[in-house]
Amino acid sequence: MKKLLLPLILINSINVLAKEEPSFLETFISDTNDHRKDIHNYIVSLSTNVDNLMNDEDTIINRKEYASAYGLIELSAFQNQHDNINFDQRVKIKLKLPKLKDKFRLVFESDDIDENKDYIEKKNSNKNDDFNLALSYQTLKKYAELKAKVGIKLRSKLDPFIKLSAKKTWEDVNGLDFVIGQDVKQSVIKKLETTSYYEVVKKFNDYYSLHQYTEYYWHSSESRDSQILPSIHLKQKIDAKNHLTYSFSSNIDNIDTNLRLKRHSAQIKYRHYIKNWLYVDSIPENYYSYDDNFKPRYAIRFNLGIYFNKSSYK
Repeated sequence: MKKLLLPLILINSINVLAKEEPSFLETFISDTNDHRKDIHNYIVSLSTNVDNLMNDEDTIINRKEYASAYGLIELSAFQNQHDNINFDQRVKIKLKLPKLKDKFRLVFESDDIDENKDYIEKKNSNKNDDFNLALSYQTLKKYAELKAKVGIKLRSKLDPFIKLSAKKTWEDVNGLDFVIGQDVKQSVIKKLETTSYYEVVKKFNDYYSLHQYTEYYWHSSESRDSQILPSIHLKQKIDAKNHLTYSFSSNIDNIDTNLRLKRHSAQIKYRHYIKNWLYVDSIPENYYSYDDNFKPRYAIRFNLGIYFNKSSYK
């Protein structure tokens, strides 16, 4: 627990120092205001140009319709016990295409992070910079929320893919919310991947909620590559700028052994919004792995995220 609590103490110390010298942060935000505005205007212009290119109808669209296009860059530093500190980055640009109707988005992003499978101790720095460029279509039906994504992974070898998703939500059933979902992704290199999941949510009040989430992942390229990933999360909203998530999770997989417990962990994720477009994460974790005979280990990750949207320069 000391290893879990120490990073939170350090974060609080940083906040105290920031309060003692607020001018540096405020000066930095003020000095970069024009740059953030220029970047967002460029994304909006890119969204306009792509929309006109993909649909040459003479429909006149107000520039304000494109204002919800945005960019995100998240810089990370992470360390596993006894390893060196590594650095990583995540980039996402979402373009709005109103001429193709509001349900379409063009998305350019680095690989999605699945915290249920992408553990810190197995995470390597993203030196290959794998990115996805995809056209996404999302619609809400009475029976489910549906999404289709068609695109290509930009890597040393281009990997076209198609991903279909369906999600159904039931709210306030005897005081609980229920979600079930299914993702199916087919690509040339990674072949077929499927993810089935369900979530049960209990909202206690505006500040606390309990989430029980279980995911089943299957990958066709490996005959014994399947995982069951149960987890439970207590989410706490301290105030508008500070959020905590306490998590306990396990990994039961079918690699090397028949559905044996391979890992379980306790994690705390602390997110602090410096501004509504600027945030920092501290994610310390204690984990116990089958590969290390379930000896206790620790890992930690820090994130700095910056949104380039309309609110980032108000």
